[in-house]
Amino acid sequence: MTITLYELSGADRSLRFAPHCWKSKLALQHKQLSFGTEPVWFTEKEKFALSGQPLLPVITDADKVVSDSWEIAQYLESTYPNKPSLFANEEAKAQAESFHQWVSSVLSKHIPGIIILDLFNIIAEQDKEYFRTSREARLGTSLEEFAATPEKHIQNLQTELAHARDLLKNKMYFGGDKPDYRDICLLGTFLWIASSGTSDFLAKDDVIYSWYQRVLEDYREVIPTSISA
Repeated sequence: MTITLYELSGADRSLRFAPHCWKSKLALQHKQLSFGTEPVWFTEKEKFALSGQPLLPVITDADKVVSDSWEIAQYLESTYPNKPSLFANEEAKAQAESFHQWVSSVLSKHIPGIIILDLFNIIAEQDKEYFRTSREARLGTSLEEFAATPEKHIQNLQTELAHARDLLKNKMYFGGDKPDYRDICLLGTFLWIASSGTSDFLAKDDVIYSWYQRVLEDYREVIPTSISA
């Protein structure tokens, strides 16, 4: 039975932008698993109510329901051990968990200021009131004021990426000579920016830019050709 991935979409159902959903989609491709997708607007939580919680991504695999991108990665690894591995060994898994936490809680805080108005413009009309109200309550200011200086947020993102640059010294991927779940985590986060309409967030002489070009092509099967480094 085919795995189904429930993921956030824009008004155009083919437009997918959520970083954690991207991580799960990339993990499914990495594992070379057959899967289908179900697009979900912010206000369509009933579509994945079977998961018993309000956040995406969610996958269903036969009678199994799994939510949270890290939990999904662990589930795919343990359920399909004969498929390409997301973690070379237990040490690599621990490193991937730490990297996942860094990307999700530290690096990602600099991204909304770059793309929040782009996101607002591409989501479904029925989602816009929810999106504006929930985000402005969280930010303590209007979307427009928060997004007034995108260059500041891009610079902060560049500064924070120093950690990733250090990890990539003398390596093609975070996983060494081939990508692992750490590469998936950062790529999924960059696709949050790129699929929302912003592409110029990396300098072309940056080691991270060269890495980004490589992983885009490695996972091109699930990434729209309109997205490029």
